[in-house]
Amino acid sequence: MATPKKPTVTSNQRENRVSTPTTKSAGALPKGGGAAASGSKLVQPKSGGTGGKSNNDLSKAYKDYLAEIARIDKITGPIVFNDGTGGGGGTGGKTDTGEDPGLAYQKAQDEKNRRNAFALLKDVFNQYGLGDLGSTIETLMKQGYEPEEATLALKTNPNFNKAYITRFRGNELRRSAGLNVLSEAEYLALEDDYTKTLKSYGLESYFGVDRATKQSAMADVIGSDISAIEFTDRVSTAVDRVKMADPATKSAFQTFYGIGEADLVKYFLDPKKALVNLKEKATAAEIGGAAIGQGLAATATTAEDLARFGVTRQLAQAGYETIAGELPTATKLGQIYDEEGITYGQAEAEQATFKGLASAKRKKEQLVARETASFQGSSGVAPAGLKTTYLRQSSSAGYF
Repeated sequence: MATPKKPTVTSNQRENRVSTPTTKSAGALPKGGGAAASGSKLVQPKSGGTGGKSNNDLSKAYKDYLAEIARIDKITGPIVFNDGTGGGGGTGGKTDTGEDPGLAYQKAQDEKNRRNAFALLKDVFNQYGLGDLGSTIETLMKQGYEPEEATLALKTNPNFNKAYITRFRGNELRRSAGLNVLSEAEYLALEDDYTKTLKSYGLESYFGVDRATKQSAMADVIGSDISAIEFTDRVSTAVDRVKMADPATKSAFQTFYGIGEADLVKYFLDPKKALVNLKEKATAAEIGGAAIGQGLAATATTAEDLARFGVTRQLAQAGYETIAGELPTATKLGQIYDEEGITYGQAEAEQATFKGLASAKRKKEQLVARETASFQGSSGVAPAGLKTTYLRQSSSAGYF
């Protein structure tokens, strides 16, 4: 039997012939993201995580491939595959006996190109963490959607957009809140930034273990318009300023707000809580911790008031050290001169030390003046009503 000759392609057929993608096999990625077909280039994300940052919108890769497939269809007509009638490459499936051999060969090659392009496109979506959209893409391609129509249908058509909406649920939350939606590349880059921040603090499993759970949890954060910078700021405030703080600060935070160490990150990542208020609470805990560290009382009201006034952790530590040194003497003197209406306790000391409040300073000055005068006059006649015996034995002059 004579060996059949390879079909001859006529000049007209050569003009219509479509260039084939350079691939080793269907689904294999060319090195460096080479061309999938003439005029169509593969857009590859950076590897790692849920898909790295990319300057190219994911929809561009989708449009490029569908455009090439649409071009093939215009030449050969729609090609049906995976239905048992089309070939799996090679010379293709059955053809009518009256069909030009060259055209049959060309159709088989174009079908192979189409298969390769589809395999490459699915691989791109998989690398972006969008494998769930593969079946939707295949359906749109089989139904002959034009690129613009297919891209729009993937996002908005109720018959096709379920997988897309699930994957990018954060955008739906943003839309509902009146915010602009993010492109696929921006969305995935934000997820990647969240993941990197959590990993740097040893919180890799904070959003869950499996991919779907993580994506759903991050969608809530993305939908609340928390940027990568703000996300990092919230986590660092929770961990560095509270969780890793001294025991007194952690104790103050739990006493003030009822939040233990295990729930700190969750508390600080709550999108309903403004970052500025969370930072104020962290500062209040540091102020309260400074007071507790000196054996003094601490309340959320006082600590938050001082935080709003601009008192920092360093100022609180220095100030409460001073207050702790003078308060015992001031309290005794306040008891002695209570009859004159001069009292000086921790509240007055905080107002004088941190706020420079004139009324509090005057009380302190009055006590010093009374004590000095009493000490100097204790050898003679003491002012009526003053306990001169106590003053002689335990005068605080010079100590306050």
